[in-house]
Amino acid sequence: MKFTLTDTIGHLVLNQPPSNKMTLSFFAELNHLVQYIEKLKEIKGLVISGNGRHFSSGTDLPAILEVVEQNTIVDALGHPVIIPDFLLNNYLSLQILERLPFPVLSAIRGVCLGSAMELTLFSHFRFCSEDSVFGLPESTFNLIPGLGGISKVYHLSGKAKAMELVLKGKTFLASEALKFKLVDKILPKKELIQQSCIFIKSISSGYRKEKKKLYLKNFFNNHDTI
Repeated sequence: MKFTLTDTIGHLVLNQPPSNKMTLSFFAELNHLVQYIEKLKEIKGLVISGNGRHFSSGTDLPAILEVVEQNTIVDALGHPVIIPDFLLNNYLSLQILERLPFPVLSAIRGVCLGSAMELTLFSHFRFCSEDSVFGLPESTFNLIPGLGGISKVYHLSGKAKAMELVLKGKTFLASEALKFKLVDKILPKKELIQQSCIFIKSISSGYRKEKKKLYLKNFFNNHDTI
C-alpha cells in the first residue's frame, strides 16, 4: 500500500497492480497504516483507491487459506477453537477506518471483489466509475465473507438482498450497486479520483457523520456528474 498526505487530505492507494490483490503483506501494511493515520493530527479526510484500472480483485486466497490452516487449532470434532490473530486484526483495522472522525471515501474503478468490497463498506462514502464490477464471491469457494461484509450489506441493502449477494456470490455492475445502496454515486471514470478528492475536501471541516445525505445532496447539486 501507499499513503501520502496532500493539503490535509490523505490518499491511501492499493498498490499491487494490475489487480491489487490483497496479500498477507497487504493486510500487515493495512494494519500498520490505519493505526498511523488514526494518530495524524493534520489529516482532515481520506480517499482510498487502487493503482491502475482496478480497485482490487480481493484476497490472495491460496496464501490466506494456507496460513489459516496452519494456525487454526480444532477440537476433537474438528471445530475451530483458536482462530489466527491476523483474521481478527484485519477486521479491527477496518473498524478503525470506520471510526475515524474525518470523512473516509473509497473511489472504486474496475473490479472490487471479496475482501476489497468489504473494505469499501467500512468507508463513510463510496463513489465508483461506470465500469465498476462488485461482488462477494466467497461462497463459490465454500467460504463466507470474513471481514464484516455480511452485516454491512444487511444494513445498507436489507436482509433479502444481503442473503442473495452472499449466498449466490455473483458479480454485479455499478448501476446495481447504486440501486442496492452499496455505493453513493457513479462518476465518469476519468473524473472519479478528482471529484472524490474535491468532495472530501469540501466536507473536511466540521465533518459530522449524521449529515451524509446532506453532504451528498449539496455537493452534487452544484457539480455536473452522471
